[in-house]
Amino acid sequence: MITDIPAPVRHADERHHRILQRIPFSRHLNPCNVREARHAFRGGAQAPPFRYQPLIEADSLLRELDEICPSDDHPAGALVARTIQSTALLIRALRDRTPQAFHQLALRADWYPDAEMLSLTFPEPPPDPQPADQSSAVMIAKLEEALQARQLHGWRVERDTVMSARVLVDSAKRLLRVNPLARFRPRDLRRLIAHEVDVHVVRAHNGQAQALHCFSTGLPGSLATEEGLALVAEEEAGAASPGVLSRQVEVVRAIHDARRLGFRELYNDLAARQGAALAWGICLRIKRGLADPSIPGVYAKDSVYLRGRMLVRQWLDDGNDIRQLYVGKVSLTDPVAQWLEEGWLKPGRIPELWKKRLAS
Repeated sequence: MITDIPAPVRHADERHHRILQRIPFSRHLNPCNVREARHAFRGGAQAPPFRYQPLIEADSLLRELDEICPSDDHPAGALVARTIQSTALLIRALRDRTPQAFHQLALRADWYPDAEMLSLTFPEPPPDPQPADQSSAVMIAKLEEALQARQLHGWRVERDTVMSARVLVDSAKRLLRVNPLARFRPRDLRRLIAHEVDVHVVRAHNGQAQALHCFSTGLPGSLATEEGLALVAEEEAGAASPGVLSRQVEVVRAIHDARRLGFRELYNDLAARQGAALAWGICLRIKRGLADPSIPGVYAKDSVYLRGRMLVRQWLDDGNDIRQLYVGKVSLTDPVAQWLEEGWLKPGRIPELWKKRLAS
């Protein structure tokens, strides 16, 4: 049976997508003074004095989102409505920068780790023998080469210093951002192609071929599948970082603790177990966005990596079809088979990374 998506739903999805194309949300989420803030923290400040690029359009963006009313006479209408609501919560968090605003964002996205995640343990690996001796220029060249080899036309790589990650993908703009100050291990040159290109870019690229833009920027609840699949792709490529799962356990526990601890207390706890460098990196990731990181509060998004990896690995081990995860940025729980049968979704290309699994 073929089901057309009503024009009001497509129009609402288009209006929402134009907002995502206009606003580089990562520029407003990440501190723009990380080096200075870290220096002040090392000098004894209770918390790093983060500064942010203000989202001065926040109120007008929220009014614009409120005006978008997708029709509810088709399941895609409810899908677009939930996507719009998720964007509104992110905008409010970036406008208010309070623990309460980020708490509402985490609740809607189901980012807080549960008892099962908090109880996971993995063996500690030996020290990584590979030095971080590869420049950002080398990484950029490898990413550009991978985009070209996969015929991912319209995608480009851009340098960006306002990032807490070394590499990120902006699907709405068909853009990979790389921090020019970052250094990489030789393994990262393969690992990040598997992670960023063969998962994030390809899923977004396939989603752009669908009738709705939200399949390219991410359905509500799809982030755990997105990041979990990316970690599994690293493993499939034989390029996963040693100890990545044990580090993700530390991240999950830090997210749990950050709901009751400020930056300094959280950092001290982590540094005693994991060392100063990892403690700083985790605290930066989960306290970013907050106006006052010295008080309890958390940006809990990074919990999705471990949860997603465990769920995706089990889903694949249970014999499910990897092709269902490449129609776009969908989650394991989305009824992809039904949508394909109804005709308002179509299959997407599958990276060579998965050819052995497809052949089995």
